[in-house]
Amino acid sequence: MDFWLNNYDLLTGSERSLLHYILDHQETIQKMTCQKLADQCGVSKTVVINMSQKLGFEGYNDLRFFLKNRAKVAPMPASAETVEAEITGNVSKTIQLNRPEILQKAARSIVNSQCVYIISRGTSKPVGYYLEHLLLTLNVKCINIPDYNLLNIIARQMTHEEVLIAISLSGKTPIIVETAKIVKAYGNSLITLTAFSNNPLVQYSDLALYCSASSMDTKVDDIITRIGMFAVTDLLVHYVQVELLKQNKPGF
Repeated sequence: MDFWLNNYDLLTGSERSLLHYILDHQETIQKMTCQKLADQCGVSKTVVINMSQKLGFEGYNDLRFFLKNRAKVAPMPASAETVEAEITGNVSKTIQLNRPEILQKAARSIVNSQCVYIISRGTSKPVGYYLEHLLLTLNVKCINIPDYNLLNIIARQMTHEEVLIAISLSGKTPIIVETAKIVKAYGNSLITLTAFSNNPLVQYSDLALYCSASSMDTKVDDIITRIGMFAVTDLLVHYVQVELLKQNKPGF
């Protein structure tokens, strides 16, 4: 999946047109200044900079540098044996990364909450939908939020009896990190699921769950397997089911 798909829904009409021009002229863009690109597309420099930042770059020069380096690298696909070993290793390491007491606390927080909100982006979205489906199957009130325009609203309207689960492989997804900041500013509960690293999202977390991943740079390569995230989800839901039984709450 290309880097821009994760953030496409955040772009305005003008920014989307600009992005399509960039994608159609990637070699040309590498030699164009911000002003020249703006003039070529009939927009302001501000539009170019805003679009670049929404895509996760510091600015237009960062985006141009990324495209230049991307053009130089054309990695060969890994062998089937390598992929199999990577998947098996990620699942095994993921299980080791998550201590039972943390999973228990996360499960207890979920079971005791009035509502669980889930947010995720890009290739991690299926993990959010999967978690939502399993929690709803256990009769846990749960809402996956696909519309990112609602994130700030939900974050500000949450109560102390609710919990937000933020899913991001890199832990650096701007909109998710910003939402986490708001949740913590209001003193509400936040559970995070990221690759194992000291990333910005984890810094706002009450309970951090981790997965193992061979890489976390989703800006460059968003085909990175999320198998570890699915493994954590299965573990967490198992602990939720156990907690429901402890509290004599119906789970089916």
